Amino acid sequence: MKNYLNAITPLKRNQTERLDPRQVANHAGGYVYALSDEARLTRFLVLGTDGGTFYASERGHTLQASEFVKTFVLLDAGAALRVTLDVVRMGRAPRPDPALLVLALIAKTAPEATHRKAAWDALPEVARTGTMLLHFLAFADALGGWGRLTRQGVARVYENAPLDRLALWAVKFKARDGWAQADALRKAHPKTTDAGRNAVLKFMVDGVLPDVGELTEPALRVIEGHLLAQSVTTDRGAATLMRGYGLPIEAVPTHLRGAEVYRAAMETNGLTWLLRNLGNLGRVGVLSTNDREVVRAVVERVTDPDALKRGRVHPLDALKAHLVYAQGRGVKGKGEWVPVPQVVDALQDAFYLAFGAVQPAGKRFLLGLDVSGSMGVGTVGGVPGLTPLLGTAAMALVTARTESAYSALAFSAAGGGYGGRWGGGTPGLTPLTISPRQRLDDVVGAMQKIPMGGTDCALPMLWAAKHGLAVDTFVVYTDNETWAGDVHPTVALDRYRQTMGIGARLIVVGMTATGFTIADPDRADMLDVVGFDSAAPGVMAGFARGEL
Repeated sequence: MKNYLNAITPLKRNQTERLDPRQVANHAGGYVYALSDEARLTRFLVLGTDGGTFYASERGHTLQASEFVKTFVLLDAGAALRVTLDVVRMGRAPRPDPALLVLALIAKTAPEATHRKAAWDALPEVARTGTMLLHFLAFADALGGWGRLTRQGVARVYENAPLDRLALWAVKFKARDGWAQADALRKAHPKTTDAGRNAVLKFMVDGVLPDVGELTEPALRVIEGHLLAQSVTTDRGAATLMRGYGLPIEAVPTHLRGAEVYRAAMETNGLTWLLRNLGNLGRVGVLSTNDREVVRAVVERVTDPDALKRGRVHPLDALKAHLVYAQGRGVKGKGEWVPVPQVVDALQDAFYLAFGAVQPAGKRFLLGLDVSGSMGVGTVGGVPGLTPLLGTAAMALVTARTESAYSALAFSAAGGGYGGRWGGGTPGLTPLTISPRQRLDDVVGAMQKIPMGGTDCALPMLWAAKHGLAVDTFVVYTDNETWAGDVHPTVALDRYRQTMGIGARLIVVGMTATGFTIADPDRADMLDVVGFDSAAPGVMAGFARGEL
């Protein structure tokens, strides 16, 4: 009798069994829901596939995601372009490469000519820098060479880009990915009657700035300064040219990039450059505890909300800077420095500030944090060392800094060891204290001490119901590669709502770019969001308030 009842009621269906026909098996053997194509594309655009996952190698994960994107473009290129431009325009993704790949696929393989043309028209908006343009050209060339649309699309970029931006590309982004600006120009053949633009384009091709007669074009000064910098012999002389001509550090020969050049670069390069070069500033002795003025200038700049917004600094840019600078050595072990504590703290603040002003939801939150082995594999957004586990800690601290009523639980091993199953209160879950004043490494350290087990994402709802904890919004951070548990999360949420009489909601934060989610996409009380999407905290707060 018991076996028959278990077979027909969802209350006794474990997570390795299908709850309803819409569910699919994830890589770990658990049954979850498939993301919509648009949601999966958004995950790909924001998180990328670097590092793979615990259950899929980087190559396998990338191939699977790429095949999905190619199929999506063939089936609905218009939707793919719309989603991509939304992510780009809102600055939601930390890296441009996924968007550039999607745009190249649309431009080269979309069935409808109107969609291909629309992709080429959008190229200047997506490829905002010379490096991005060359990355795009590498993708486009691999997808089919240089036809008429390709030549026209690339030519329009060079014909219409603001001249000062084009001149900056000429000295800062000469070549990437086996492509040079000169290669693109020789294939695209842009045409213009503007003398200043023709001068920049000629310099890009042959390295010579032609005589433009009496034309006084301010944009050409950066090229003039770059050419002068090739003949100076001292660091101080190069720094003087940088300040006089507004040169980026990339316009100066590498053998001249000493302390004075780096000091000048703090004035002439943007905020993104500063975040990426804090270690170099420490390595050459510019940024140290001995120079309070420089430390104060760096702290003020990286924690200026307006500057972060103007510089289009993504939260992951700030978090990457924090991780790399705090370790005191380069990602590949090249170069060492002594981190300045005030700068380390400022970079963590910059991470939260880069999300923008998030209005608190004013609701009661319970966070369920996946600390399983699968969360320690792979990288988020291509940031070296940023595993889904570390990313979960960082995102949890965003809630801690935003909301006043929250608590956190980590999925842990059951009392008997490995397993992560709930039974009797705390087995399978470990309360975790997270304070808005905590350092990220402190939270990660506490999470790493928790004995990991198979993640049962139903546990937070079951635990809260058993202990009579009033919760308005459950938030689960996971890679959705879950399998453990005797009850599906959707059933657990229903049980909690019935037991407590609270219309609680569930938010699932996906930390890897898989196509899975434990949130039922057909339910209005469940939401799947992408971890590290710059829009995520605001969307989560709005959903918790019942506005979405």
